[in-house]
Amino acid sequence: MESEKSPRTPSERADLSQLTRTPYVRVLTYPGISLEEAKSRVKQLEGLGVEEVVFEGHTRIGSLGVLGLGTVGVVVKAVARGGECALKIRRTDANRPDMEEEVRVTKMANRIGVGPEVYAHTRDVIMMKLLEYEELAEWLKRLKGPGRREAARGMVHALLNQCRKLDIMGIDHGQLSNLRKHAVIAEGAPWIIDFESAGTGRRPRNVTTAAQYLFVGGALAPAMRRALGVHDTERLKALLGAYKEDLSDYAYAKALEHLKVAGR
Repeated sequence: MESEKSPRTPSERADLSQLTRTPYVRVLTYPGISLEEAKSRVKQLEGLGVEEVVFEGHTRIGSLGVLGLGTVGVVVKAVARGGECALKIRRTDANRPDMEEEVRVTKMANRIGVGPEVYAHTRDVIMMKLLEYEELAEWLKRLKGPGRREAARGMVHALLNQCRKLDIMGIDHGQLSNLRKHAVIAEGAPWIIDFESAGTGRRPRNVTTAAQYLFVGGALAPAMRRALGVHDTERLKALLGAYKEDLSDYAYAKALEHLKVAGR
């Protein structure tokens, strides 16, 4: 059975000695099953100090829940040296031989306060901060009462400021045109996650793609425009176009002013 979305599964734990057995091996070497590869990855987990893997989440691989599944890796919850963390395990059919480039770019983002912190890594596994998060749509739906607009403005400002930091750093996330999967709310703040497609060899487009998703063409755009009281999307597109041309502080400030989040 391929992975699928489902209600959150009951939590199931497995120590390292169990991971080479069914059904756990299917997650460790997804999408295939390879005992040799599983043994290699168990050794890597041992080196990282992982004690057990916790299978839970809204995405399933077979009967087991996982936190996430992308084109490069499977994300699971784990316990390492007594503390909880997240593990991103490279898919055996991934379009790369290791996780080195993703780690490099994510650590660059971490240095400017963006993204979940990378704790350690091996060839096939990234160990990082565990985020107990909700998606932007869920968060926005929960906003009620007179403070709704102020909270939405604060979130947008914080998220776009992270995008701005990435632009200045020369990091293009590469997937912010779909914020549903790549920006979440955790610990009372927005987080940009999953840098598997990020790079430093192309012109960054983080602010423009994130703002376009939020207010112009994304699934959340109508609700977000209502929440912030933004109506003139043509003006916004022009301002984002101006920012895209020179990535200047002035152009960024004008876009924030139009979104009514400037000065925060």
